[in-house]
Order: sequence, then structure tokens, then C-alpha cells
Amino acid sequence: MNQYTKAVFSSNYVEVTQQSQQPIIGRSSSGGRKSFSTQSTENYEANLKTSIRRAKKKIRRLLECNFTDSYTFLTLTFKSTGEIDITDIKSCAKKFSAFKKRLSYYLDKHNLPKFQYIGVTEFQDESRQGAIHYHLVCNLLDIPTETIQELWIYGFIYKSPATPDPTNNEKMAYYLNKGIHDHRLNGNKRYFHSQGLKQPIPLDIKDSAEFHKVLDKCEPWLTQNEAYHSPYTGETRYDTYYVKNVKELIEYAQEQ
Repeated sequence: MNQYTKAVFSSNYVEVTQQSQQPIIGRSSSGGRKSFSTQSTENYEANLKTSIRRAKKKIRRLLECNFTDSYTFLTLTFKSTGEIDITDIKSCAKKFSAFKKRLSYYLDKHNLPKFQYIGVTEFQDESRQGAIHYHLVCNLLDIPTETIQELWIYGFIYKSPATPDPTNNEKMAYYLNKGIHDHRLNGNKRYFHSQGLKQPIPLDIKDSAEFHKVLDKCEPWLTQNEAYHSPYTGETRYDTYYVKNVKELIEYAQEQ
């Protein structure tokens, strides 16, 4: 079998995908993204699932790449005042942008690091009838809760410290991802983040067997393994690891 192997490195978090078919590269003759009206319902649903799956992976990768020290889990809520429609994504996004400006001014004034974050939009149903709130992983650990509350003038906040380790990161990624399936997010960003974040490193692996030998030397801890068949990738295996010496593994993969 002519196996294709790819690894994605997000700090010490490593994803390895092995598939029996080479990836399909190319676009339709017309190019660009097809509108819903030109897609069958089946294709639309399949593309939607793919989009959500990619969003989940990207959230986890950005978390692992950028928040390797203690960080803050922050929730921003909107109170009903009649000033804005707190169920409307665009209206709430404008308020979040205004909050970022006030926060940036505060951080600059006090010579503090720029605001770094990964965020998701969720809808609070039941008693609040779809009111929007934001969940963020960010670097505001040393900013007093009272200060953030004063800068976020649209409702209440919840702030909690978090320690990055495999177990906590798995829980945090799950919590951030639990609402991105919501149909009300269709056509909008399923997650958002600050500019300048470190990005994961994807690499094609030429010799899978040799790569796994080097991986075994880096004290890997297997956190997920999944095998499935896809009409696009064939027999596919997807594994995730935490490794202690990721630098050696990346250097080997880059030198292939």
C-alpha cells in the first residue's frame, strides 16, 4: 500500500494521520466556494461537517501552540438592556470589538502584553432565549477581575485561571468546541482569535516507519487513536500524542 503520512506539530501536541490514498489536490473549474443553492443538501451537510471538524482541530492546535503557560478562561455575557439585540451575532461582535479597544488602551498604558485570545460564540437558551455570550482562552491572568468587568460594560464576566497540561487542555478544547455545531453559526465564524498567534507546523512524512521510530524515542503519550474508512482518504488512522522532546521530532521531519 502506498501510504501517505502527515504530521501536525502544535508545540508538544502531535497529530499523525496515515491514509491509504494520496490527498486530492485541486478545485472545480469555476473555482471558489459554491453557494448553498448550487450544492445538493447531501453535499452541503458533508461540507458543513468537514468545516466543523476543521474548526475543532484548529481551536485545539492554537490552544496548544500559544497557551503553554498558565492562562485565563474568560466568559463575557450580555445583559438585556434594549440597546442591542443580544441574540444577533454582528451586533454583539461590534461590542466585543469596542471592548478590545478599551482593553488594548489599558494594556498599553500599563506596559502589559497585548491581548491574545481564542474565542467562541455560544447562545444561552432556555431562560435567556438565545442570548449570546463568549468563551475565551486568553492571557489576562494578571489583570484583576474587577478591571475586566469595568472594561466589559455590557454584562457580567466570569474569570478563572487554567493550567496547561494534557488533561486540562483536552477539557478546555472540549468546552470551547461544544457549541460550534449550532446552526445559528452557519455562515459566521465558528471561532475567532487575535492576530499574531503561533501557528501549527504541518509536515508531510516520507518514511512513516522511520518517523515512528524517532517518535518512540521522544517519550510519546498516546491521547487518541482512531481508524476509519473514507471515500477520499481510504483506510485512515488518526493518532494524537504529547511528546517530551518535540524539537528533535520536528527537526527529523523537516530534514526528510
